[in-house]
Amino acid sequence: MGNLDKVWLVGPDEVTAEELQVAFEDYFGAKWAEVLDAMDKSLAYNVDNKVYFAVRNLRHLENLTLEQLLTELGIGQAPNIIVG
Repeated sequence: MGNLDKVWLVGPDEVTAEELQVAFEDYFGAKWAEVLDAMDKSLAYNVDNKVYFAVRNLRHLENLTLEQLLTELGIGQAPNIIVG
Protein backbone atom coordinates (compact mmCIF):
# COMPACT_ATOMS: atom_id res chain seq x y z
CA MET A 1 0.00 0.00 0.00
CA GLY A 2 1.26 3.49 -0.73
CA ASN A 3 0.48 6.86 -2.24
CA LEU A 4 0.45 7.60 -5.95
CA ASP A 5 3.24 10.09 -6.57
CA LYS A 6 3.73 10.59 -10.32
CA VAL A 7 2.06 9.29 -13.47
CA TRP A 8 3.82 9.43 -16.84
CA LEU A 9 1.93 8.72 -20.04
CA VAL A 10 4.38 7.57 -22.67
CA GLY A 11 4.34 9.59 -25.88
CA PRO A 12 5.00 8.49 -29.45
CA ASP A 13 5.39 4.83 -30.38
CA GLU A 14 8.42 5.62 -32.52
CA VAL A 15 11.06 6.01 -29.81
CA THR A 16 14.45 4.42 -29.33
CA ALA A 17 15.39 2.62 -26.14
CA GLU A 18 17.88 5.37 -25.31
CA GLU A 19 15.30 8.15 -25.84
CA LEU A 20 12.79 6.34 -23.64
CA GLN A 21 15.33 5.79 -20.88
CA VAL A 22 16.48 9.44 -20.96
CA ALA A 23 12.88 10.70 -20.88
CA PHE A 24 12.08 8.28 -18.03
CA GLU A 25 15.02 9.55 -15.97
CA ASP A 26 14.11 13.18 -16.72
CA TYR A 27 10.55 12.60 -15.49
CA PHE A 28 11.15 10.37 -12.46
CA GLY A 29 14.66 11.47 -11.49
CA ALA A 30 15.88 7.86 -11.46
CA LYS A 31 17.47 5.54 -14.00
CA TRP A 32 15.16 3.04 -15.73
CA ALA A 33 17.23 -0.02 -14.81
CA GLU A 34 17.39 0.97 -11.13
CA VAL A 35 13.65 1.30 -10.49
CA LEU A 36 11.63 -0.49 -13.16
CA ASP A 37 9.95 -3.49 -11.55
CA ALA A 38 9.78 -6.01 -14.38
CA MET A 39 11.25 -9.43 -15.04
CA ASP A 40 12.77 -8.07 -18.24
CA LYS A 41 13.75 -4.38 -18.30
CA SER A 42 14.41 -4.24 -22.06
CA LEU A 43 12.48 -1.91 -24.35
CA ALA A 44 11.39 -4.91 -26.44
CA TYR A 45 9.63 -6.42 -23.40
CA ASN A 46 8.11 -3.12 -22.25
CA VAL A 47 7.31 -1.60 -25.65
CA ASP A 48 3.53 -1.85 -25.16
CA ASN A 49 3.54 -0.05 -21.80
CA LYS A 50 1.73 3.26 -22.20
CA VAL A 51 1.94 4.51 -18.63
CA TYR A 52 4.42 4.34 -15.78
CA PHE A 53 3.81 5.51 -12.23
CA ALA A 54 5.70 6.09 -9.02
CA VAL A 55 4.43 5.23 -5.57
CA ARG A 56 5.79 6.78 -2.37
CA ASN A 57 5.47 5.63 1.23
CA LEU A 58 5.11 2.05 0.00
CA ARG A 59 4.50 -0.49 2.75
CA HIS A 60 3.60 -4.16 2.83
CA LEU A 61 0.36 -5.18 4.53
CA GLU A 62 -0.08 -8.81 5.50
CA ASN A 63 -3.40 -10.57 6.01
CA LEU A 64 -5.42 -7.69 4.55
CA THR A 65 -7.30 -8.05 1.28
CA LEU A 66 -8.15 -5.14 -0.98
CA GLU A 67 -11.83 -5.65 -0.19
CA GLN A 68 -11.14 -5.47 3.56
CA LEU A 69 -9.06 -2.32 3.13
CA LEU A 70 -11.76 -0.57 1.10
CA THR A 71 -14.39 -1.53 3.69
CA GLU A 72 -12.17 -0.30 6.52
CA LEU A 73 -11.71 3.04 4.74
CA GLY A 74 -15.44 3.34 4.03
CA ILE A 75 -14.99 3.13 0.28
CA GLY A 76 -18.01 1.43 -1.27
CA GLN A 77 -16.84 1.19 -4.85
CA ALA A 78 -14.14 -0.86 -6.54
CA PRO A 79 -10.84 0.87 -7.43
CA ASN A 80 -10.18 1.58 -11.08
CA ILE A 81 -6.48 0.64 -10.92
CA ILE A 82 -5.03 -2.47 -9.34
CA VAL A 83 -1.36 -3.38 -9.65
CA GLY A 84 -0.08 -6.65 -8.31
